Amino acid sequence: MSLSAVQRARIKQAIKTAVAGVASLYAAKLCRLPEDYWASISALIVMQSSVGATVSASWTRLAGTAVGAVVGGIFVAMWGVNVLAFGAAVAIAFYLCSILKLAESQRLATVTVAILMLAGRGSATWIIGLHRFLEVSIGILVALLISVVLWPSGATGKLRKGIAAVLGSLEAMYQTVSRGYRTGTTVAIEELRSRLEDTLRGNQGLLRYAIYERVSAPQNHELLVLLMDHVDRIFDAVAALELATRGSAGDSYFQNFATELEQLETRISAAFEWLQTSVAAWRFDREWPDLAAAVGDLDEKAATSRKSGTSRSYELEEILRFYSFLLSSKNLVRERELGRGVLKRSS
Repeated sequence: MSLSAVQRARIKQAIKTAVAGVASLYAAKLCRLPEDYWASISALIVMQSSVGATVSASWTRLAGTAVGAVVGGIFVAMWGVNVLAFGAAVAIAFYLCSILKLAESQRLATVTVAILMLAGRGSATWIIGLHRFLEVSIGILVALLISVVLWPSGATGKLRKGIAAVLGSLEAMYQTVSRGYRTGTTVAIEELRSRLEDTLRGNQGLLRYAIYERVSAPQNHELLVLLMDHVDRIFDAVAALELATRGSAGDSYFQNFATELEQLETRISAAFEWLQTSVAAWRFDREWPDLAAAVGDLDEKAATSRKSGTSRSYELEEILRFYSFLLSSKNLVRERELGRGVLKRSS
C-alpha cells in the first residue's frame, strides 16, 4: 500500500522527533549534566514541522528559560525561598517578558522560576539555573541540527505552496462569480470563501516562521511578503465583485456585453494562472495577458451603450449592478497590474 505525501511527511516528522529526543539525551549525558532529561524534553518541545518553526520555538524556550533562571536566582539569593518571594518572582518574570516583547516566553519563564525556587532547595540556586539553561540549550541545538540535516522542511517552501493553493482557489471563486453573472444564475461561494480564509490564516502563520529562514535568501522573504499582500488585495477585490453581483439572477442588461465580458473573464483567469505558475517556478517574467485591453473594450462598449440610450429599457437596479460589476472588475484588473509590476521589479 503506497503512502500519501501527507502520511510520509508525518512519518518523517515522527522519526526526526524521536532522533532529536534520543540524541539530545546522549549529548547531555556526555556533558555530565545532573538532569539530562531536560535536554530531551526541550528537544521534543521545540521540534516542529519546518526549520523556521523550530527556530521560532527554540528562541521562545531559550529566552523564557534565561529570564526565569535569572529572576529566580536573584530572588533566592536575596530573600530565600518563601511564598511571598516566589509569587513576586513569578510576577516579575512574567512582566519582564512583556517588556522585552517575549510574550510567548512568559509561561516558560514562570515555570523555570518555579523549578528553581521550589525544586532546588538545598543546592546552590545559581548552579541549578546554569544547569537548567545548559540542558535546555543542548536540547535546542540538537533539535535545530536534526531539523536542518534530516529531511529538512522549510516554512518558506510550504508558504509558496500555500500561496499557489490560494491563487487556485481565488481563480475558482472569480470564475464562479463571473460565470454566474454572465449566465444569470445564483452562485453560492460561502464554503469556498471559508476555506480560502482558513488557508490565508495558515499562510500568515507560515510567513511568521519563514522570517527565521530568510538569512539564506533574504530577497525570497521580501518577495513572499509582497505576494501575501498582493493575494490579500486580490481576495478583497474578488469579494467586492461577488457583492456587486448579488441579486442579479434575473438580469439581462449584461447580455449586451456578452463578448466583452467573456473576453475579460478569460484574461483575468489567465492572469491568475500566470501568477500561480510563476510562484511555483519562482520566476515572474512570463508573458502577461493584456488585461487593460480587455477591460478597455468593455468600458468602451458600456460608454457606447449609454450614449445610444440602450439602458433606458432596463430596470435601474440591474443597470446599477452591471456598472458595479464593471467597476469591481476594473479594480481587480488594477490590483493585478500593480501586483505584477511590483513582483517583476522585486524578483
